[in-house]
Amino acid sequence: MNEAPRIGLDEVHIAKVISDDANGIVYDTPIALKGAVNAGVNPNSDVATDYGDNGVFFVTNNRGNTEMNLELIDVDPTVLAEMLGQAKVNGVTIETPLDQSPYFAVGFRVWIAGEKDGKKRYQYFWYAKGKFSVPETGGSTKAESIEFGHINLTAQFAQTIANGVICSHARSDDDETPASVITNWFNAPVVSVTADLTALTVTASLATGKVTFTGVKASAGDFAFIEGSINNGVTIGVLDSSDNLLEGTYTLGTKKIVFTPTSGTPAKAFVTSGLKDNNGVGATPMIDTSL
Repeated sequence: MNEAPRIGLDEVHIAKVISDDANGIVYDTPIALKGAVNAGVNPNSDVATDYGDNGVFFVTNNRGNTEMNLELIDVDPTVLAEMLGQAKVNGVTIETPLDQSPYFAVGFRVWIAGEKDGKKRYQYFWYAKGKFSVPETGGSTKAESIEFGHINLTAQFAQTIANGVICSHARSDDDETPASVITNWFNAPVVSVTADLTALTVTASLATGKVTFTGVKASAGDFAFIEGSINNGVTIGVLDSSDNLLEGTYTLGTKKIVFTPTSGTPAKAFVTSGLKDNNGVGATPMIDTSL
């Protein structure tokens, strides 16, 4: 790699934390936030020294609260309400003193000057688990020249429970970084260097009126489906013999998704790459497979 300055920012994503425990952290499907202007992160890190024998005897590192200031052109009102734990009904957002924002991961990439193998160079980031505070609002009258107003969000980050991760990052021009890591970076937050990015295939079977979608990783390793990636008729679906989409409910199991139709008889099933595992790998498409 060649040292070079940072010259740009884009691809800001957030992913809601579904659960975080000793077994690991699970995220919903990432959401892209367009119009990135600035992302400034202060780890509040310092070095502490202890003295003995008339000199410096011991030196240690200390990392304090990690804070991010995220500036965007704008944020979709529904997404912003979810980020801040606010209620939004009929287009109206209600703020109360009791609102509690959920945890989110925040990812983005920074453009680095220069090229490698004819391609732009980027550094990719994920901050694993943070909460956003309500931003300042207001406006000013238009004068002779226009002053653009942006949204400035502040987030405070905690470490994950299972492995104490605060942040992960990788560079596209690092020869040690597999291409698959960069390609899949924004499919799901990267919080482990042992993420299984091998192919995910899904089969479907019919029994007692229910359709079971069973997933298998190419590595034969363990995984979980991301609940938020299950979207009836978009990423996964069951059809009748006339190719009509059936409505019903999906229940997650161990490497399985069980579809229970509310009416109709299942005849075909499909999945798309939008159905993802907990490492962000999309399923190999399965189109209209007969049951």
